[in-house]
Amino acid sequence: MASGPRADTIVDDERACPECGSEHLIRDYARGELVCDACGLVVKANAIDEGPEWSAYSMEDSARLARTGAPRNIVAGASGLTTVIPLSSKDARGNRIPLREREKFYRMRKLQHHSGHSRPGERSLPETIRVLDRVASLMGLPRPVKEEAGFICKKALEKGLVRGRSIEGIVAACVYAACRIQGVPRTLDELQQATGLRKKVIGKAYGAVLRSLTLRVPPSRPADYVSRFCSTLGLSNAVQSESFRILKELEKVDSFLSLSPVGTAAAAIYLASLARGERRPQKAIAKVAGVSEVTLRNRFQYMADSMDRVVLPRGRTPKVLAPGSTAR
Repeated sequence: MASGPRADTIVDDERACPECGSEHLIRDYARGELVCDACGLVVKANAIDEGPEWSAYSMEDSARLARTGAPRNIVAGASGLTTVIPLSSKDARGNRIPLREREKFYRMRKLQHHSGHSRPGERSLPETIRVLDRVASLMGLPRPVKEEAGFICKKALEKGLVRGRSIEGIVAACVYAACRIQGVPRTLDELQQATGLRKKVIGKAYGAVLRSLTLRVPPSRPADYVSRFCSTLGLSNAVQSESFRILKELEKVDSFLSLSPVGTAAAAIYLASLARGERRPQKAIAKVAGVSEVTLRNRFQYMADSMDRVVLPRGRTPKVLAPGSTAR
């Protein structure tokens, strides 16, 4: 460490050289030093290596030498680091536990159970986690979205939002918010099908969660639905790219932000499928997107009127088909 008036100041990381004032500092991990690239001064020495003291050359060695447990689970009680006293009549060696000792373990198990649910909202947490697992499994949500939804559910229970509301409604609202935060939004129709609740109930619970937790949920965009809808319809990557291009052109229109993102994504996919020759019926696209065929045709007509140029085979102009007809 360099001597001087700055040596007495405790700083986590040096920003500039104390001699020449240069900000070009090089960290040498082999020697544990922080060196100035301009004048060569050793700003810091004997840095602490925060990594493990052992070296592993395979996954088996890493699992054998590691001394840490499973990753923390924020939706479990005490972050997953809690003691569980099982209800058993035998010990670890298989010997039978005396009756007096079993009564003592039963009282300890009862006290541990009550102490683990002493904080507000923790009594309803196990049932909430079970409902969340069921909804996430039915909707096929990835693990980051499930963990985000569990974190929001835990905060909602601590705020007492479950009073006067069903646990399924709170879970549906938290899943809806978590999907939009993680960039994989789901529609209310999908949540209604997974939970069995009406969209009005889910919407009210979602509004209560937003107001109580002051969540910053970004608005969903039509581009967030394109990949999932195209995958369900069996469309190629060329159709996805064309759909993204159409939506990018529509962003220049002022009234584009006032449109429903689901219907807009469905219309863009329908228009892109015509442009790339992978035609799909309006009924199939509307069913995957969860909108009506009338909404799809109206949004398609809006796109045809708003865009100056749309790339279609043989230079044709997009036309709205009759109700119930198939593109040809």
